[in-house]
Amino acid sequence: MSYMFEVYYKVPSDLRKEAELTHKLLRLGGRLTFREDADEYGSASLCLTYEFDDLSLAETAAESLRQQGEHVEGPVDYGP
Repeated sequence: MSYMFEVYYKVPSDLRKEAELTHKLLRLGGRLTFREDADEYGSASLCLTYEFDDLSLAETAAESLRQQGEHVEGPVDYGP
């Protein structure tokens, strides 16, 4: 079973921010599994999907990002 959450931030793309988020979440047991660009669907935000093997780690990581002001949706069950 895996769990995921999505982090949204407004354009323009900020590769430094994404690298910092990914580095932090790697230490908390997550991995970046998908990046959706803003222009692909006419959205004003980018979406980064992070996947975790453990729900409690996903919840801890999501709350940590929320506390630093990030927009996080989830975590949710992502399936086997």
